[in-house]
Amino acid sequence: MELYDYEWFLKEFNQSSKAQPKISPLYWIIPIVKIYLEKRRAVRILGSIIKNESDLRTAMSFIDKATAWYFVSLGGWLKMVSSLYEFIGELHEDSILLLVIGTIVLTFLGIFSGYYRLNPKRQKNLISKIKKD
Repeated sequence: MELYDYEWFLKEFNQSSKAQPKISPLYWIIPIVKIYLEKRRAVRILGSIIKNESDLRTAMSFIDKATAWYFVSLGGWLKMVSSLYEFIGELHEDSILLLVIGTIVLTFLGIFSGYYRLNPKRQKNLISKIKKD
């Protein structure tokens, strides 16, 4: 949610990214090449957006916060997998299949929850409810 403070930046990046050709998913055969090409594409997109030092500071702030939140969410996800493993162990089950299915389901629920909470329609409905009361 904190990253939505940079809405104008996200819109500009999205518009500019449409002008840049996409990198083929076939490059995932050699992941280091895919990552390199995607990074180069992102730098070109940023170059078309950034017009002054203020824009550069905003872009860097967004990138730093997005990276930090990525690692926070990765840590939370790993903690979820660890806790699920312990929970399955408490049930006296040693099923890797149960761990994999549980991880997939809980990951999906976590992603869905994020999208649900950031949905503008949900936010408008909540605001209209508050105004009615």
